Parts: sequence; structure tokens; C-alpha cells
Amino acid sequence: TGLAYDSAGQVACGMWMGSVGSASFYTAATVDNAPVLVAAEAVAGHPMLNPVWEPQHSRLLILLATNPVVSHGYGTTLADPVRRLRENQALGGQIWTIDPRRTESAALSDNHLQLRPGSDVILLAALVRELFADERCRDALASTCHDGDSDRLARAVLPFSLEAAEIATGCSRELIDELLAQLRSNYGRVAMFCGTGTTMATDGILVEWLRWVLLAMTGSLDVIGGMRFNEGVVNRLAQIRPGTPALDGPTSRPELVRIAGQMPVAAMVDEIEAGRLKVLVVTGGNPLSAFPEPDRFRQAAALLDALVVIDVADTELCDLATHVLPAAGQLERADLTLAEQVAFRSGMQFTPSIVEPEADRRPVWWILGSLAARSERPMFGGAPLDALSDEGILAGLLGHGPIEASDVISAGSRGVDTTPSYGWVRERMLADGRWRIAPEAFVERLALHKGPEVGLLLVPRRESAWSNSIRFAGSGDESVVVLHPDDASLRGILAGDWVALTTEHGSLVATAGIDETLRPGVVSVTHGHPGSLTGTLTSSRVDVDSLTAMPRASGLPVRVDKLGM
Repeated sequence: TGLAYDSAGQVACGMWMGSVGSASFYTAATVDNAPVLVAAEAVAGHPMLNPVWEPQHSRLLILLATNPVVSHGYGTTLADPVRRLRENQALGGQIWTIDPRRTESAALSDNHLQLRPGSDVILLAALVRELFADERCRDALASTCHDGDSDRLARAVLPFSLEAAEIATGCSRELIDELLAQLRSNYGRVAMFCGTGTTMATDGILVEWLRWVLLAMTGSLDVIGGMRFNEGVVNRLAQIRPGTPALDGPTSRPELVRIAGQMPVAAMVDEIEAGRLKVLVVTGGNPLSAFPEPDRFRQAAALLDALVVIDVADTELCDLATHVLPAAGQLERADLTLAEQVAFRSGMQFTPSIVEPEADRRPVWWILGSLAARSERPMFGGAPLDALSDEGILAGLLGHGPIEASDVISAGSRGVDTTPSYGWVRERMLADGRWRIAPEAFVERLALHKGPEVGLLLVPRRESAWSNSIRFAGSGDESVVVLHPDDASLRGILAGDWVALTTEHGSLVATAGIDETLRPGVVSVTHGHPGSLTGTLTSSRVDVDSLTAMPRASGLPVRVDKLGM
């Protein structure tokens, strides 16, 4: 995800891929948030359409398996999230967290449903079923969704009762009933976003779909008071024409599909082993820490003609690389806020470089432009790279938007706001102006849903202590497997003990942590921790979702054993 927050580098990457004639483009999306993209495309017609929370208008916010106090938002990016949450509550808003752990966000919420991992689908489907008893909710679907969708949806959720939700989640019926009452009483003013706790789990696509359903039923999509959509300044979305041909997926894994035009990372090693992927260029990412089966990737890397790493950090991946190209860091280059569809503000911000790059580090756009020029496929209109600058490249991106580039650059980090728009998605993006709220593939998948697993279950966690300031927060070498005190006591485990965390796919060794904020029966570990590779616990072939190409990394049954006994 490093390149996701380098606007000029991100655009240059797409240009460079086009210059070499390759469509083998992989990102962390297919191990992170592919359900978000697939659900948006199915319901709204475009994978990048993303509803955004407005704390000044919303009166009910539901945080499902997401912890914005630490992550600063997932689906809605939030600077100073604690202040935003408290401001919403001061205006009369209610915040509900649904999570197996009493997260930092749950501690600030008005209510917390501490459910079993994997029971989210049953809970949401039961809420949808009950909302069909509300005339306003039925009318909302009838007026904003395609003909027949409401009836298909009603039949699909019929097996999911509140009694079933109570049993599956392990939460009190009174609390579930109160959440239902809040959904009804806050019609038109509901917001909801989900995080990796569900997107990485089995049937994460159903959670994302049912989120769209709840927002549509409560009249809270594309309206003031509910969740709005950013039109964007640079990335201005256009309707995808029906019949637009899709690119082929990986030949080595024909059962997997591309997601938002991207190749699924679950197939990357297969493509290398099959000889179809010969040169891998990694920009701001690390397959060893992010993808399944890191040992298999290490072996496959030796089969590549070249492994090129463009990064700001010296990682283990650099040791495997044939070429390492050091990139300018965030303070050494200018940038724009190009992640517009998830932005809390409508508009654009610019930040200049703060310090000069050292040790011949170059911005990613310059590195890729240089590679293109050396292969006689020049980018940027063939202009000499040393005659270009960060500011010039970024100004070019702003050239076709509604804000003058000079205004954005002169405003700097204060930014230039645009007026939020409401209703534009239904007017310009949706076929016939209606949501497709009951996609056949999702309805069929819901009928097969099995609910939560039994035993100890693994969930991901975001760490604020080292993720953003690793150089100053300690080495971060020792990862921590966190258990509830009861689960630790049953296994004779104390804080600081060395333990083995094992799934059917592999194991890792870490130190134990004890945390009473976890629900009993839940084990938490940070994905992407530099001290351990959680990809050893997952598989690129078993439990890979056919709709999203996502490997399963949340809700996994695990065993925790104390070492040295």
C-alpha cells in the first residue's frame, strides 16, 4: 500500500505498465479489501464508489470490525478520529461498535456488540429481515432499487431470525433489539463502515453487501444525513458502460477472477511457477509480509529473471531482489490527497517536500520514467525527466479537474474544499438510477452461509505503536499473540511466554499477550508485523473466495501452545 499514498508514483505506475504492454497488475487489495470493491461494483456499478460518513449530519454510526481510533478510518479516512467521534456524539449521534474486541473505538462508543467472529452475516441478515416490517424501509427499496430486488432480498433473508442472531453472536437479545430500534428511528441518518475483521473473513463479501442493503433500506445512501459519495477532483468517476469486456484472469488459476482490473495475489506465485510472470517490480509493498505462503514466494522468487524493489525501507524483500531502487520518502517529495473516494473532505490538499532527498533517492515517477526511457518507451510526452518536478507532475493531474492547480498548490496542506454533492450517483452512475440490491451471486452465497466456526478463532489487529513510526517505536521484532485471560489460563500461558500459533496451513512463534478486552475464544495478532509473517497461517489455494479472490485471514480456527514446557 505504500504507492497508494504517492499520487505521482501511483499514476506513473499505470503509465509504465501501459508502456511495457503488461496487464499483470497486483495490489494488496486482494488480500485486504476486495469485498468492498466487488460489492460496490455489483450494487452501484463501479468498484470505486464508496459511501463516506458525515459526522455533522449522521445520527447513527455503526463500526463493524473496524477501529478508526487506531487506523484513522477504513472506508472513510479520518484525521483526528477521536475528535470526530466525540463531535458526532455531541450533536446527538449514537456510535455502535460491533467487534469481538473492546477496541479503542468501542471504548468511545455508546454501545458495543462483542460478537463471535464469523457471526456478522447472520446478525446483519436478521436486521434486514426485521426492517422489512417497516413500511418506510420497504418503500425505500421499492423506489430506489431495481424491480424484483426487494422480493428476492426478502426471500433471501427469511431464514435469518433475531433468535438465530442471538445464538450465533452470543450477544444479548436486548442489545440486538436496541440496535434494530436505532436503525428504525434514525431513518435517513445511518452510516456504517466495515474493516479487515470482516473483509479478510469467510463471506466478507456478504457483510459488505448487507451493509449496502441496510443503508439503502434506511434511506441513507447518496443523501445528506446518511452517507455521501465524493465526486473527486482528479479521479472523477464515470459510469462503466454495460458490456465492457473484462480482462482475463490468471491462466494458472482459471477459477480466480480479476478484481477492479487487478490480478489476484493468490495466483501470483502460480503465475511465476508456470513461467508466465518473469519480471516482478514491487513498489512500496512486500509480498513476504502481506501475502499467503511467504516461504513459497521465497522459492518462486529464485525463478524470476528479475525482482525489482522500489521502496523507502530496507526490508527482507530487498535481500531477495536482483535490483533495489531507493525511492524518495514522504517528506522528500510533494504529494496530493489522491485517495479521493474515501476522503472525509471534498476537495484536494497539497504538501510540498520538506527536505531534499539524500543518497540519490528519487521519486517513484522519476524511477519509472527512467526505466521507460531506457527501454525506448518514454513517458510524460518524452520530456527530459530532469526538466520535470513533483509539482509539475501533480499540477498536470489537476489540469482537467474543477479546481485550478495553482490554487491547490498555493493552499498547501490547508487544502481547497469543493461543495459536497448529494444524489449524483443515482443521477449519473446507476443504470436507470437504481441500486442493484439483490445480485444473484450474493443471494446464492447467502443461502450457503454456515456461520461461525468453533474453538479458538483468529482475528487481525492494527497496532498504533509501530505501524506509523517504526523507527522511533522500538524494533517491533517480537510480534505478540494476544489471548483473553481465561484462554491463557486454560493453557498455562503467562504474558511474555513464547507460544506457537498454528492453523491447518502453518504456524509462527511469538510472545503471548493477555488482554481482557478480547472476547473469550478469540486470538488476535497483527497482520504484516515485521517480527512474524502471518501469511504462514493462510493459504493461496484453500478457502480462497471465488467472488473476491481473497484468501481467508480472519476467523481462522487456531491452536495456541506454550513453548518450552
